[in-house]
Amino acid sequence: MSAKVSTRTVRKIMRAGPIVGATAPAQGLLEEVRDAGIHSGAAADAFASAPQRRRTGMLKSRLDVLREELAAPTRAPRNSGASSMPASAPPSVAFPSTRLLDPSRDRARDLRLPREMEIRGRRRQLEGLQGELRTKEGDANEVLQGIQHISSELEVLEAALARDFIPKHSQRQLISPRNFFCDRLFHVKSRSALRAPHLEFQLDARSADGPRYVGPELRQGDGLVFMALLNLCRDYRVGKQACFSVVSMTDALWGAYNGQRRALLKRTIQRLQRATIEVSGFTVQLVQRFEHPQHGEWSVALDRDIVRLFLGQPEVWLDLQVRKRLSEGLSTWLYGYVRSQSRLIPWRIDDLRARCGSEANDKTFREMLGKSLTQLSDEGIIDKGWSLKGDQVHWRKLPQPAKSTGRDTSAGADGTQAQLGFAD
Repeated sequence: MSAKVSTRTVRKIMRAGPIVGATAPAQGLLEEVRDAGIHSGAAADAFASAPQRRRTGMLKSRLDVLREELAAPTRAPRNSGASSMPASAPPSVAFPSTRLLDPSRDRARDLRLPREMEIRGRRRQLEGLQGELRTKEGDANEVLQGIQHISSELEVLEAALARDFIPKHSQRQLISPRNFFCDRLFHVKSRSALRAPHLEFQLDARSADGPRYVGPELRQGDGLVFMALLNLCRDYRVGKQACFSVVSMTDALWGAYNGQRRALLKRTIQRLQRATIEVSGFTVQLVQRFEHPQHGEWSVALDRDIVRLFLGQPEVWLDLQVRKRLSEGLSTWLYGYVRSQSRLIPWRIDDLRARCGSEANDKTFREMLGKSLTQLSDEGIIDKGWSLKGDQVHWRKLPQPAKSTGRDTSAGADGTQAQLGFAD
């Protein structure tokens, strides 16, 4: 689909409403929007949130915002380390579309898109006044007062957006606070190893006063589901429940749906509900509310304070397709770790083992590490010149792949997709 969207298409989306109950033509349009990289349900809700008499006047600005949503974010910010996705790449697996379970009376406040439209409108007003000031049109004092007023409003709106929503990313991206990838929050353990029922440790072992984890032992599979839930809820105000299709969710995570995967997803989300991060002055659940009826959609709500875990540190972006192609375990942990670092230095193998939470012996862990580094280098995440010398790993992080390479991130190097394990 083109990054440009016609007015006719947007009007059809506005008429379509939420995905549930949509007609076949409307459903096709919503799926088309989803494939371009936004939540179709959220987009339709956003367009439907304004009264009919206001839609005509607001259409132009809404269309501009939608165009921006569709044009990117196939690429993460420069310092995030996430891989680029070529504009010509075929449609790839994305997380399912969602809908808002219980919107508040002011529905537009629950959705990211209307908030962004309002901010964009204020910025345009500000640019117009600044232009008047440069060209000396109108009364200079009145223009300055207008600039100050709109600047103050803009600051409030932007602060509210950052407070109420998970950092922005697309349906094909995973995101997490940096310190979740730097240590053993999501352990690397054998599937046969029993889980610890309760753990307490600092997220950063070097910081005694930093965030502290309290809860059941989490593993790499739990980390994937957690980031998937952040993705599903990203366009809704934190604390609001997002409904999703269980079939579509398990298909996006594990490639297919069956009773085993359904039960695995349920157990994992319930485990994340018991997982908490203690920060000075408050405690955050990784998942706050989870409804899982026997039939129909499931829904989740994130802790209202979860966005505070992103403050004071950069978020880290991962590519969903790359994450799924890597073997579950040390390879996926290293992917997050490498992306969280600005550069890689020689590192003691024992320190890496402690950081990821592995209990493998020296020989086994060294073999695991060699296989994982091979996978990362094949994916273009680290340089192929890595080596294990003595008790250290020597490696180098590669820059984002250039668009000119035309690298297709929709399939693995061997044309297959690694399947994740189903061990609890």
